[in-house]
Amino acid sequence: MLLESESHIRFLNEELARRMRVNPRYSLRSFARQLGVSPGELSELLRGKRKLSFKLAVKIAIKLDLSMDEKNHLLSLVQGEEQLLHGQVPALALSSRQLTLDMFHVVSDWFCFAILTLADCIDFKWDTTWIARRLAISETEVRIALERLERVGLIERKGKSFVAVKDYVMTPSGIPSEAIRNYHRTLLSKAIEALELQSVFERDISGISLALDPAQLPALKKEISDFQDRIVQRYSQGKKRGEVYQLEVACFRLTQGEDNGKK
Repeated sequence: MLLESESHIRFLNEELARRMRVNPRYSLRSFARQLGVSPGELSELLRGKRKLSFKLAVKIAIKLDLSMDEKNHLLSLVQGEEQLLHGQVPALALSSRQLTLDMFHVVSDWFCFAILTLADCIDFKWDTTWIARRLAISETEVRIALERLERVGLIERKGKSFVAVKDYVMTPSGIPSEAIRNYHRTLLSKAIEALELQSVFERDISGISLALDPAQLPALKKEISDFQDRIVQRYSQGKKRGEVYQLEVACFRLTQGEDNGKK
């Protein structure tokens, strides 16, 4: 993902988010300590409030133990942004793939859509600390998610706050299938957590097995889709919405084909 970053700000934010996913105890302060800068300086770099010099970029590339390709990409981004600042390269050169990349990340990280859904709750606040607490994620992840959601047009700025765009339609166009797989993989892992951490009064995890004619699978998928639409229409309209729930319907083959995949 680092090689697809279109700015040094996105590059550093993505690397921080990756490290926090690997180690939930990792923080902005940990990142700053590893890079040899102060937390305040790093915070300004991540927000674009402080200019990243080429010299500091080299230091960061070494501290992060980046691959040669990643190191060259970061340095080329910094160099390109300096040229852009002086009017030497067209802005389009740095942002032509931005929408596709942002949509990829929105789909990959479950908390992006969770924030959109949380915005429908009666006590919702466009506050990074509040959102982070409600979703049990870091404020850095919230900030990155809000930036992505704004870029792809799912939220809009309204003064110093945001407003969720209603009636949006998501399509898989331009989104790699790995992003879709990662999205569901993460949510299924959270379902496993719920089995251990939530009471039976807070969750409902069940399933069935059935013998099925494969020719009927398209009709079954259509019925599942219609069912999900009915659930949304019936249960997401209440005036006292205060929690976000995830409904995952999984339909997959348990048996192996008689030909054992030989075709």
